[in-house]
Amino acid sequence: MTAATLSELLPEFGKPTPVIAGRWVAAALAHAAALREYDQWLYTSDPARVPAAEHLHDAWRLWAQEAQAVLGEADALAAVGHEIPDIGMLRDILDRTRAFLKMAPAVIMERYAQAHRGEVYSVEEARRELRIGSRG
Repeated sequence: MTAATLSELLPEFGKPTPVIAGRWVAAALAHAAALREYDQWLYTSDPARVPAAEHLHDAWRLWAQEAQAVLGEADALAAVGHEIPDIGMLRDILDRTRAFLKMAPAVIMERYAQAHRGEVYSVEEARRELRIGSRG
């Protein structure tokens, strides 16, 4: 027996009521708040902490998939005039999560190491390289 994801599970029961959708939104927000308690582990410069950071990164990725399923159901209800508490907050946290999921912990650790080695570019060097004039 395998566990079903919310995106697989929710459609099996038909459209949720606004109350049920609100509970799923609240549950997704609570889950995000619990994960956020460990965010200091997410992007580390300590190689020994990278496996934990990658596990947390994976947990956030799974959360984002589940939250998207919840948001899809809640959005459908909101589109026809039902008020779903905190739907905007869930959308904001999901957007934030998608943004930081684009950078894996190992990549960030390497960027920290590059910065410590002085392998960085000034804004002027970047502009010159990209052939962008100053905004002044």
